[in-house]
Amino acid sequence: MIVNRAMKPLLPVVAALSLAGCWTPPTANVQPPGPPRLIQKGIVVRSVVRNAVVQSVDPDTRRVVMQVSGTPGTEVYRAGPNVSALDHLTPGAKVSARVAEQLTVYVSPDGRLPGDNGTTPAGTQAKVLSVDPSYRLLTLQQADGRTQTFKVGLEVELKQMQSGDAVMIQAPREIVSLSVRGR
Repeated sequence: MIVNRAMKPLLPVVAALSLAGCWTPPTANVQPPGPPRLIQKGIVVRSVVRNAVVQSVDPDTRRVVMQVSGTPGTEVYRAGPNVSALDHLTPGAKVSARVAEQLTVYVSPDGRLPGDNGTTPAGTQAKVLSVDPSYRLLTLQQADGRTQTFKVGLEVELKQMQSGDAVMIQAPREIVSLSVRGR
């Protein structure tokens, strides 16, 4: 191919555009080695839920059911002790919340998570997508393909975790703080 001087500056742009369609998002479809085992239980992580709509509230049990924007179905949360005025929270309210979740990480070659009594524990299943011990980041991939990255504390045994490990996110998740946005 003959390229004149006017086209030379465009070559990197054309190359980048032609390669852009080749990228695919990563998936945690690798199977971890070794026998099934518990890596770590009770890993507390915090995240922010933005753009959620309250579906129902039970002030007596402190249960809040929300539809989180961009996710299918609803999510059940338990309001923590610092969340007040639940009796004023109504269905349809648009909220943002800080949420604490507990993770349990397993090595599970068959994808099934063992419970304490041989049953599958209640909660949401995910897989470890990546582990970054230098920045203490744990990236999970949910069953619906969504990814979420958590900054974890020094007590988390990141060196034992790898892509493909099974994760159970314990239910219900706890709301640490809640703010109502305008309707």
